[in-house]
Amino acid sequence: MLRLGIVGCGRVTTMFHLKAIEEVEEVTVVAVADRDQARMKEVKRKSGARRGYLDYRELLSDPEVEAVVINTPPRFHEEMVVAALHAGKHVMCEKPLARSIEGCQRIKRVQEGTDLVVLPGHNYAFTPCLDRAREVTRSGAIGEVRRVSVRFENNLRSYRSRTDFRLKEEFGIVEDILPHILSVTHRLVGTAKTVEEVKGWKESYDVIDNVSLLLRNDRDVEIDCLMSWTRLIPRFKVEVSGASGRVEMDLMRSPFSLTLEAGGAKRKIDEKGGLRRYLDLIRFKHPSFQNQYQHLHRLVEGSERPRITIDDEIEMIRVMKETVSRLSETDIS
Repeated sequence: MLRLGIVGCGRVTTMFHLKAIEEVEEVTVVAVADRDQARMKEVKRKSGARRGYLDYRELLSDPEVEAVVINTPPRFHEEMVVAALHAGKHVMCEKPLARSIEGCQRIKRVQEGTDLVVLPGHNYAFTPCLDRAREVTRSGAIGEVRRVSVRFENNLRSYRSRTDFRLKEEFGIVEDILPHILSVTHRLVGTAKTVEEVKGWKESYDVIDNVSLLLRNDRDVEIDCLMSWTRLIPRFKVEVSGASGRVEMDLMRSPFSLTLEAGGAKRKIDEKGGLRRYLDLIRFKHPSFQNQYQHLHRLVEGSERPRITIDDEIEMIRVMKETVSRLSETDIS
C-alpha cells in the first residue's frame, strides 16, 4: 500500500484525484495540506486522511507519508517538488512540473543519485483508448503516420476553479492546455520538435482564450492543434491520419473507444461498455486518473518503467516557451 500525502486541496483534487484514489486499492491518503483551512478540512474528511496541515512542509516531515501528490497552481510546483525530494518522498506533480527548463533540470539534479520517483502528472497520457490507438498505429494498420489533429476544447466557466491562476497571465491557456496535447501526441508519434505556426485570439476573456498551433516532430509528422477555453461542450478529440487509414477518438468523452478506418472499412473499437462507464464519466471518474495512480504505485515498487520522464517534460516546456514567444510577437485582439 502506497501512503500518499496530498498538497493542494482545490478543485482538481476534489473533482478528479480523490475519486480516482477511491478506485485504486494500492494507494491510500494519510495526510493532506492546504493553506486554506476550510479546503484542507474538506479534503481531509473526503479522503479519510488522519492528519491535515496548513503548511505543506509539515506534511513533508510526516514519517507516514511515502509519496506526495502536488496539486497546486504551477508557480509553486518547482519548489514543492524539490522540497519533497529533499524530504525523501516520491512525487507526482500536476503539469507542468516546473515553469522553466532550468526548473526541470534542477529537479532532475536533485533526483539523480536517489531511488525516488518523479512523475509529471499528465493524466490523459493514461487514457485506455490512447493506449489502443498507439498499438494500432504501431502495427501499421493505417500505414505510415503523416498527421495528427488535436482539438482540446473546454469551458472554463463550467470548471469553476477555486483559483484564478489561469487568467492572471496573457498566455495562461498555453500552460493549462498545451501540456495535455504534448503528452498525448508524445505517446502517439513522439516528441514535437518545431513550432511552425501560431495564432491566438480572445473570445470571452481579457486574456487569450483560443490558440491554433502547428507543430512538427523529427519524423516530419504534422501536429495540428486547437486549444480553447470557450466551447460549450468540452472534448479532447484526436485524429491520427496515415498513408492508408486513420484513427479517431475523444479522450475526454469516450475514453474507452476509438474508430478505425482502414482497408475501405470503418469500425468502432470499444474496450469497455455498459451503464457504469457512462455514469463514471458524469461523476468525473475518468479512467486516466486511476491508471496514473496505478502507474505511480508500480514505479515506486519498481515493476514498471516511467511513461513520462523529466526529460520528456523538458522537451514539452521548450515547445510551450516557443509557443508563448511566438504569440507575444503577434498582434492579438
